Parts: sequence; C-alpha cells; structure tokens
Amino acid sequence: MDRGQGAQASHGRPRPPDARGTVGARQLRGRPGTLLSPPWRKALRTLHVISSVGLLGADSAILALVIAGWQGADPVSIYPAAHLLGLALIIPLALLSLATGLALGLLTPWGVLRHWWVLLKFLLTTGGTILALFVLVPTLEDAAATALAGRALADPFALVKDSGGACGVLIVTVALSSYKPFGQLPWVLVRKARHLT
Repeated sequence: MDRGQGAQASHGRPRPPDARGTVGARQLRGRPGTLLSPPWRKALRTLHVISSVGLLGADSAILALVIAGWQGADPVSIYPAAHLLGLALIIPLALLSLATGLALGLLTPWGVLRHWWVLLKFLLTTGGTILALFVLVPTLEDAAATALAGRALADPFALVKDSGGACGVLIVTVALSSYKPFGQLPWVLVRKARHLT
C-alpha cells in the first residue's frame, strides 16, 4: 500500500465519537434513560447542588438560632428570625432540591428506581420536605408568635431536636451523593442477568 492509499484508508476510518461534540451529545441522548444533552444535565445538576447546599446552610442557621433560644437568648430576637429563615429559605430550597433531584433521576441514566443510593436519597429528601413544610416551619411560626406575645415557650428544646434532625437528614443525603453506596436495586440486577443468559 502506497502512502496515498494509506492516507485515504486512514481518512476513511470512522472517527470515534467526541463527547464534547455533536456526535457525542447525540449518542449520549440516545442512551437508555438519558433525555438531556450534557449542557442541560450539568445545569440541572448545578441547580440541584446549589439548592441542597443552601438548604443545609439555612437549616444550620435555624439550628444555631434555636439552640441560642434554648440556652436563654432573647426569644423576641431569636424565634421571629428563625421563622423568617424558614419561610424565605427552607420552603423554596426544599421544594427546589426535591424537584431537581427527581428531574435528575427521571432524565438521566441514574434513574429513581435503579440504584439504592438514589432511591434512599429521594425518600429522605421527600420526607424531609414534608416535615419542613408541615412540622418545622409551622412550629417556628408558633414559637415566633409566642415570643412576640411575651409568653415563654413550653418546650424550647423541641425546636432544637427538629432542626437538628433536619440537618442530620441533609448530611446523610450529601453522604449518599458522595459515596453512592449499596449498588443497584435487585430488580435491575435480575434484568441484567436475564439479558446475559
């Protein structure tokens, strides 16, 4: 084979798909469970991380405030501020974190019912969001109203337990995202075994 034929043969070989180019993006969208192009997937993941980290920060701030209230700080300064954080940050960030997490599960190959860590994180996030909406924030509202009325809270430590529990749940979800433990769910493994046989 002369040099011209070698160059022609080399030129005629199919190029490997480039994940950064059009071919790579098209192939990625064609994978099972992938409905987003790489830029949209990164944007959604970034929004999910921002909302999750912001939620942990807001919960930590509320925890610090209610600990101060439990230790005897001025309740008029503490509990209305904690309630404001709950309304302005906890509720929208919890809903955004849940929505973006669900979207990542449904629109990427991770799925919601394929890996243990995704399912556990989704269940914890859903439970934490429900508790934030219907337990933590209403309790903070009652505490703020009680403090502004000049009355003492019946159990200031209850808010410490609620806020501490919320922070603990969020820390677990962060750990699940980082370590991705436990592998795939049983029905996924069974389906793979059937395809191999």
